[in-house]
Amino acid sequence: MQQREEAGDNPPKSSMRGASAPYANAPDHLSKKGAIALARRLERYWHEQGYPAARFWTEPIDERFAKIGSYELYRVACNLINGLPPRYRD
Repeated sequence: MQQREEAGDNPPKSSMRGASAPYANAPDHLSKKGAIALARRLERYWHEQGYPAARFWTEPIDERFAKIGSYELYRVACNLINGLPPRYRD
């Protein structure tokens, strides 16, 4: 067992503490700034894949929950159809 831990097969126990530890370095895509950045990144990806008609934009989420707080939340909306953007028509 000690050899496996030394080899790096098992993550250190300190990194497994707390439910939020894996998300500590995750980007914030729920804020307006983060959602806009994600929308731009997704649109750039699909344009590079040959889908210039792909569009992504941000929209505020209307629902408010007591546990979340009173700050505004945003989501990324898009024009994907069955997981793919529409083909560009000349």
